[in-house]
Amino acid sequence: MNFITLTKYDGAIIGPVARLLGHIMEAIFSFTGLFGIFNIGLSIIIFTIVIKALMIPMSIKQQKFTKMNAIISPEIQMINNKYKGKKDQASMMKRNEETMAVYNKYGVKPTGGCLQLIIQFPILLALYRVVWNIPAYVGRMKDIYYNIISVLSEKFSGFMGNENFTKLLSEQNTAINGDKITKITETFANVSSAEELTVAKNYLVDAMYAFDADEWGRFKDIFTNIGGMAGSTGETVSDSIDKIESMNSFMGLNLSVSPMTYLSNIAKVGIWVIIAAIMIPLLSGLIQYISTKISLAQQARQKKNSFKKQEEEENAFVQSMNTMVKIMPVISIVFCFMFPTCIGVYWIISSLVQLIIQICVNNYMDKLDINDVVAKNVEKMNAKRARMGLSPMKVTKVANITQQLEEDQAAEEARAKKREEQIKASTEYYKSTTGTGRLSSKANMVAQYNEKNKNKK
Repeated sequence: MNFITLTKYDGAIIGPVARLLGHIMEAIFSFTGLFGIFNIGLSIIIFTIVIKALMIPMSIKQQKFTKMNAIISPEIQMINNKYKGKKDQASMMKRNEETMAVYNKYGVKPTGGCLQLIIQFPILLALYRVVWNIPAYVGRMKDIYYNIISVLSEKFSGFMGNENFTKLLSEQNTAINGDKITKITETFANVSSAEELTVAKNYLVDAMYAFDADEWGRFKDIFTNIGGMAGSTGETVSDSIDKIESMNSFMGLNLSVSPMTYLSNIAKVGIWVIIAAIMIPLLSGLIQYISTKISLAQQARQKKNSFKKQEEEENAFVQSMNTMVKIMPVISIVFCFMFPTCIGVYWIISSLVQLIIQICVNNYMDKLDINDVVAKNVEKMNAKRARMGLSPMKVTKVANITQQLEEDQAAEEARAKKREEQIKASTEYYKSTTGTGRLSSKANMVAQYNEKNKNKK
């Protein structure tokens, strides 16, 4: 339940990262406020761009590892074929040594791709915490919620814990009917002191942040009708609610409300709100589709250029690629309909920025001369080997390695085809010379066939 509440997350790993990112979000919100713009949607857009920009070095390393891994694969395959079937300790150690030499030559580590993902994973989760839980990390917005709670607590300080107050809340809530309103009224009804109210503040913020425009209206109705709440106090609460709705509005949508909520209340909202509620998930899915298509096309091109694959492996990869291209955008669309609108806005901007970075990195890596990279890495490695008293490492060009592997595979295919033709010819010869199935006939057939081929030579 903690994942979907709006209070700060205190986990040992994600918690500190979320707090750091929260400071960045609050700084952006304050910066836009200097120009008179206090809008969470704009802050999320700028926040996403800033974080993605800070993560560009990791994106480059991830893309580099993917490309290098595709180039390394032929050499790793050659080493595995070289030691195929050899299970003794000496052979296993030799294979590991040669494998590590290949990775060192290209300047990458076998766990390089996993390491980048491990680093990015807590950052990704912390990003969701901040975007999803804006009031917990943006102090200016949380203070407005606290102001509402403070005004209500002062107004009802003499009623809290009183049976009549609980009865009034129950009657008003029954008339208005709303699950989220119930959380607020029950909380106030169960609080009997200022100390208990202080503890309940974050829970009240959690409940109020999820309000849509209709629920804010019901909230004002219930609390202005109880305890004679009118005049300046009522205006203060109304002003605070207006500020919250203005801050949380983006393209006519409340960022804390899911698009599905608007679609389920079509009669109560305008046509442009419905269009925006539909477009955000669809736009998220479209950008996800384009990004996945480009990413997998790049991987397919790298595999094709690296070494010749077996037909069944090619088919399996193509099927897997097509499945991802279809499934990922659908998942994105479904989640954006179900989650608060702020998540959809974040996904759109995040995917768009990632797509731009991906295209730029791919263009850079495609122009990179791998042999130059290898030469620099080998130079560093040989300097290290010289300090250890080891002989320098010799390097074969990448193109020659790939060509050798393709020639070996072509030779293996030719041998397999020749064996198949020999078996077929032997079977046909056997059928033409004897109709029996006795073992002696089969032995005689093999001898005759071998003699026939010997005479041809």
